[in-house]
Amino acid sequence: MLQLSNDEIVKGIRSRNKAVFEAVFKQFAPSMYNIAFRYVKDEDDANDMVQDVFLNLWKGAENLDERAPINHYLARATVNTCLNRIKKEQRKEVYAKEQLLTASPAETSHSKLEHKELEAQYRSALDKLPEQCRRVFEMSRLKGLSPAEIAEQLNISINTVYAHLTTALKKLRVVLINKE
Repeated sequence: MLQLSNDEIVKGIRSRNKAVFEAVFKQFAPSMYNIAFRYVKDEDDANDMVQDVFLNLWKGAENLDERAPINHYLARATVNTCLNRIKKEQRKEVYAKEQLLTASPAETSHSKLEHKELEAQYRSALDKLPEQCRRVFEMSRLKGLSPAEIAEQLNISINTVYAHLTTALKKLRVVLINKE
């Protein structure tokens, strides 16, 4: 790993030196991850935060202040990124709650009724599919299995899986569109 002074790091990042940028990433990403994880409590989200900070560092490289120690800058940027994400999520939750509260009871019950009707139409259409076709579709869409996993479990070729999925989607589309 490169041992660089703060001045060398800032100059390297400003000049978009990839070796310097990679060295900074390797050196500081683990501590940034730890900071982010303390805020978001999710590994993937913490990794996303670190990536966002480095992406913003790369995009705004020319604005980097050489007087500020890079480790302080990265730590502060990580905290700010986490706080901004948390605030954004909180705003989404508040908005969703407001939408529920402002929806009239008639709208809510009407939506529920429409949803139940659509669900019943979907179930009915699904029941009309040939057995193997329905099984493949359910394994794919409801269980989330990949075509390769379905082929292996049902002992059929992957092309047969694709054919069943295509058939199921076409038939479901025809039935559900004609119901509207």
